[in-house]
Amino acid sequence: MNDSLYPTHQSAAEVAKRQNTDLRKGLTAQQARRRLARYGRNLIARGKPISAWEIILRQVRNIIVVLLLTAAGISFFLGEILEGLAVLAVVVLNTLFGFITEYRAEKSVESLQQMVKTTAKVLRGGRLRQIAAEEVVAGDILVLEEGDLVTADGRLFEADNLAVDESLLTGESTPSGKTVEPIRGEVPLAECRNMVFMGTAVTRGNGAAVVVATGTATEVGKISDMLATTKEEPSPLEERLERTGRFLVVLTLAITAVVSGTGILGGRPWAEMLKTGIALAIAAVPEGLPAVATVTLAIGMWRMARHRALVKSLPAVETLGSTTVICTDKTGTLTENQMTLQDIALPDRHIRVEGTGYAPTGRFWEGEKPLDSAADETLRDFLRAGALCSNASLSETQGQWSLIGDPTEGALVTAACKAGLEREALTAAGWQRRDELPFDSDLRYMAVRCATPEKGEVIYLKGAPDVVLGMCRSIRQNSGEAPLDESLKASICRENSRLAAEGLRVLGLARKTSPPTGPLSETILSGMTFLGLAGILDPPRPDVADAIGMARAAGIRTIMLTGDQADTALAIARRVGIGSPDESVTSGLELAHMTVPELTARLRICSVYARISPRNKLDIIAALNADNQITAMTGDGVNDAPALKRADIGVAMGQRGTSVARQAADMVLLDDRFATILEAVRQGRVIFDNIHKFIHYLFSCNLSEILVIFLCILMGLPTPLVALQILWLNLVTDVFPALAMGFEAPETDVMTRPPRNPAQGLITTRFKLRIGAEGLFITLGPLVAFAVTVQQGLSLPQCRTVAFMTLAVGQLLHVFNVRRKNGLGFDASLSKAPYLWGAFSLTLVLQLLAVYTPALQRILHTTGLNRDMWIITLMGAAAPVLLMQLWAVMRRLRFSPAK
Repeated sequence: MNDSLYPTHQSAAEVAKRQNTDLRKGLTAQQARRRLARYGRNLIARGKPISAWEIILRQVRNIIVVLLLTAAGISFFLGEILEGLAVLAVVVLNTLFGFITEYRAEKSVESLQQMVKTTAKVLRGGRLRQIAAEEVVAGDILVLEEGDLVTADGRLFEADNLAVDESLLTGESTPSGKTVEPIRGEVPLAECRNMVFMGTAVTRGNGAAVVVATGTATEVGKISDMLATTKEEPSPLEERLERTGRFLVVLTLAITAVVSGTGILGGRPWAEMLKTGIALAIAAVPEGLPAVATVTLAIGMWRMARHRALVKSLPAVETLGSTTVICTDKTGTLTENQMTLQDIALPDRHIRVEGTGYAPTGRFWEGEKPLDSAADETLRDFLRAGALCSNASLSETQGQWSLIGDPTEGALVTAACKAGLEREALTAAGWQRRDELPFDSDLRYMAVRCATPEKGEVIYLKGAPDVVLGMCRSIRQNSGEAPLDESLKASICRENSRLAAEGLRVLGLARKTSPPTGPLSETILSGMTFLGLAGILDPPRPDVADAIGMARAAGIRTIMLTGDQADTALAIARRVGIGSPDESVTSGLELAHMTVPELTARLRICSVYARISPRNKLDIIAALNADNQITAMTGDGVNDAPALKRADIGVAMGQRGTSVARQAADMVLLDDRFATILEAVRQGRVIFDNIHKFIHYLFSCNLSEILVIFLCILMGLPTPLVALQILWLNLVTDVFPALAMGFEAPETDVMTRPPRNPAQGLITTRFKLRIGAEGLFITLGPLVAFAVTVQQGLSLPQCRTVAFMTLAVGQLLHVFNVRRKNGLGFDASLSKAPYLWGAFSLTLVLQLLAVYTPALQRILHTTGLNRDMWIITLMGAAAPVLLMQLWAVMRRLRFSPAK
């Protein structure tokens, strides 16, 4: 360890002096701006950007390109220079198309991942500010709380029960406890107990540090190359596409060998059949499939981002469509997360608080009479406890009040401000913190030790009502303190149940005169004086009930996991429609004593879980996954990270979530709304549908190209298409309509059908039969048209042009058969399909150019069409589409439920 960079041996005051900063006020805004301009932003080198050459190499290193190059080589060998150059042009165009789509998709993923920015809390001019992490500079005073990502390297000067996960740097899984004391001598990084480092995560407690290094000067900056070498695994969809591609190559080569062999045995020129066979092989394999699939997934990511759901990886887009269970927390996801202290239940009084949100305006009422909060010492002691035993703070910008910190603490701080008990004013009056026991999700309480104006010390405690009540021996009443007997305990418990049954989040508050010595963690365990209950209102979001109903219709079950008590959880669950009306609540304590089979059985019948710990969440996700469920899990805290990683889709809160949770998740809700999850699931299903439609369209069209040639050879007719015409069809007729499939509007039943089985392959037996039938339908048009024109005595180029145009228009019209899975393609949604109409028009124009432009006529061996030839062409192209639409109508009538 270099002491000149990491001043572990220096005192915090020495470090502050060296950085020219103030430990209590931090830098001024002007100082920060100057340092930012001089030393640059707090950024480290990102992973090596994707190389254009790497993408190009991936495009040319596949069997499709090998087949194309083989076709070009054979054409040159046979003296067909024009055909050889045309095939090479196809190679270049296919490679260019694949390169552009993959490159843009990669850049889209990069830009989407930059949408969620890490923030830092710093002191600027004596005030707590929340800024972008990249704006942190050396000398800033970094304020750290549980759940924060450390955004720069810093020397600690405050550490209250602080522990930091430094496994990223040290490899040690156990969080490192921190101190502020200087360390003698040179020590390794893992033993720098008075330092925090960029990229690590605060797992417990809070603290403050002087920033000593930012950006590339940090420890993470020095090893950023190692952090950027994570190799991405292919998604299940990509693996299935690859397997499908390999299957098609083998199948196509077999078909090509049969077609070519049949033609040669039938007396066809071997050179012609060799070129035709190779062209058939190329035509049958969907070379654009991976690129179009990638584009479709990227389109879905952007659509989700527009709906305030940031999906961080392409595989997650696919998995969303298979989700069967959503495990959601309550606060901020199902509810508004606008915490307001509404009811104060003192041991012998009930007080109502006016106002909503974080604006510190509103009066206190007891019954029908307003209270003078300045003269009511019992009420003031309660509110003072809430303000001092909280870390949240309020800020005002142009008349708008906002919160920095935990919303529940924000409700307590706001209520105290309504009584004139701002924390700054309390500190100035002599109420100063001396010690803190941060909130622990397992212990379910927080405590602080404060100096008082009378020179004594007091402990304030807040937490779950049952936990706080268990530490108390007396209660605070208007007439003074009284022993806490069983009847008073029962009365307080009834009041707690009443508030919780109204859907309020309930906290208990207590105090105790502090002895001069003794650890805070031991002092609070007994002898506390109960002050009262805080009933905090957080109403359900107005769209949650509809979203949960939509999830139920889509075959997705919603499970609530909350740290609140059972009555509150059940009240909110019934309001929003989670579970059945007569369903009971399961507690985290009950879960902890269940075996895996017992937990699995309970999860099948119970949808509401209260007093849940992070460990309980992990156990629930593991049990659901073992039960073959596809799980989405919401979370916002650092302790939720394991469950977010374990779930098939981890969903972090973008507004109130910690940086650690956002980093562990697959998806970030930028608005923290449950309805946004359902919109993301909807988009996931739409994306998979559109990829399936593209495969459907491509395979059935390619099959028709093979069949029309094969059947003509069997019938003793000339070859209906030359190699370049097949390549043209494959390049033009396939690609543009297939791309348009990625923008197709959702099916009407997309959110009323059950979730897709992720283990099911892309090409099922039923799907193969449908592709085979439709490929045969499309084949009949050009086959009959070609046979008729041959019978009429037209020249072979004219006959081939009719077959070429009939097949092209028939394939183009086939888009309308494919665009709806279970309905007719000619419906009202066509008016909202601009990409489809664009692809249709462009392809049709290119086909006309192919038969009427002299240059393309020479290359493609086409001729212009007269009126009679157009009649044959259009009849041959339209007939298969009409037959398939009639077939679709008959299928719908056959399987429609009886009225």
